[in-house]
Amino acid sequence: MTTRFSEIAGHDRSLGVLRRCLADGRLHHSMIFHGPEAVGKRTVALSLAAALNCREGSGEACGACPSCRKVERQIHPDVRYLTLERTVIPIDAVRKLRDEAAYRPFEGRRRVFILDPADRMSTDAQNALLKTLEEPSRSSCLILITSRLMHLLPTTRSRCQLLAFGTMPPSVLTGHLVRLGHRGEAEAARASRLAAGRFGAALELDLEKLETDRDELIEILERLSMEGPRAHVLDDTGFFGTETEEIGEGLTLLAGLVRDMMVLAWGASGEALIHADRTGRLQELAARFSGRLESMLDRVRMASADLERNVNRKLLLETMMFDLAVPAVP
Repeated sequence: MTTRFSEIAGHDRSLGVLRRCLADGRLHHSMIFHGPEAVGKRTVALSLAAALNCREGSGEACGACPSCRKVERQIHPDVRYLTLERTVIPIDAVRKLRDEAAYRPFEGRRRVFILDPADRMSTDAQNALLKTLEEPSRSSCLILITSRLMHLLPTTRSRCQLLAFGTMPPSVLTGHLVRLGHRGEAEAARASRLAAGRFGAALELDLEKLETDRDELIEILERLSMEGPRAHVLDDTGFFGTETEEIGEGLTLLAGLVRDMMVLAWGASGEALIHADRTGRLQELAARFSGRLESMLDRVRMASADLERNVNRKLLLETMMFDLAVPAVP
């Protein structure tokens, strides 16, 4: 069943804006939903597409009519979900969207085009979309989804209404997960903390795998913290895998661990940690990497950014790991 606005956890401000615009009939023709990965941007976009075409016409998707069910299954003829076919959204796909946006709806009230992730459009593709953003059809609505807002051109951003989506405090997210019946209380608390307050991530987390991966990565950090030969580094890069998505997930986990080490170095309590159940080991690592933690976090984030640029992934990981290691004693 299509998720209704009232069933979406968090994002009260952005959902309030959408509700008021729907009630007044003044929804902006082009919007950018921006915020961290897996916080619910896609869920809200599909819920909005359903609301715009719901046969009940109440201002919110009923979730049960044929139109809402088609949106949920992504087979509604008036709702197009444009995502990656390769590493970028190609200009030809954007040109096709531009042409289709001029058509009248087939069976609903509005044609909705969702581009996800919109930051994967090339410069040429974004420029090809500008005319549609400037002179939209009255019967079309464009929703651009991104976790990297600044990767969109200023000309693209300036023609859209921006709606921000953020994370929730783990305690609040835990309550939502339990209330909606997604996880039991203890499991919800673990998932909320490990997902760093991201609702979508908390739903999808394989807790057992994540905790296994986390402990393996902590062991790698322990080896990197020791003064000595660096022969193990080349083998340790195998932890991240070979595909862009799994490497990205590993880098996100690594960034969270380094972030927690920084928090501990600043003297904060375990309550402020993502990985509070590994406080002891992280405290030891924070002491070993003393004075280098901020630069380490910057280095991991730089690797994440480089990963998006289609660089040599093996070389990216090897150089990052050598940079993270405590300098070996001659």
